[in-house]
Amino acid sequence: MGLPSVVLIHGILTWGDDEQYGFAAQRPLADRHRLLVMDRRGYGRSPDIAHSDWSVDAEDIVGFLGTGAPLVGHAYDGVSAMAAAVRRPDLVRSLTLIQPGALRPAERHPVVAEALARARAATAALPADLTPQEFLTAATASVGMATPEPTPARLRAAAASMAERPCWDADIPLGPLAEAPFPTPVSR
Repeated sequence: MGLPSVVLIHGILTWGDDEQYGFAAQRPLADRHRLLVMDRRGYGRSPDIAHSDWSVDAEDIVGFLGTGAPLVGHAYDGVSAMAAAVRRPDLVRSLTLIQPGALRPAERHPVVAEALARARAATAALPADLTPQEFLTAATASVGMATPEPTPARLRAAAASMAERPCWDADIPLGPLAEAPFPTPVSR
């Protein structure tokens, strides 16, 4: 029968088995689970992309779930994991979201509306000739993180991140998630 599967989906500026921001630290779980660590389009071992978004990732995730598995989505792909769970709740055994960037479903709240407005304004203000190196520096500095070494893999991840539709504008319907039969722990 084999070990039970767990699907892990990374966020921006990283890839599945990245030691710094990915799921490499979860390797000890492989003693008890079959870890399915998806490299999103344009990241890690996946082919390059011209453009992608959380909705495309959600379709990929549904395919990755096979006959069903616990699903863990981090940051940008917390949103993709939510969209996949809405599309196919029958395949999601549990949904764990780590810092999901889903702001739009809560935009009626003044604090969220302000954060969403700031995110949209910051994205609109990005120069058209922004390089992956500049994006990497700006994206990490804007949240108080040290900028990681700009390795070719990291810069490729930054370029892929630049080519994605912003996740904070994803209008994920929360009703189906609230009604779904699976547990949904959320980490803040």
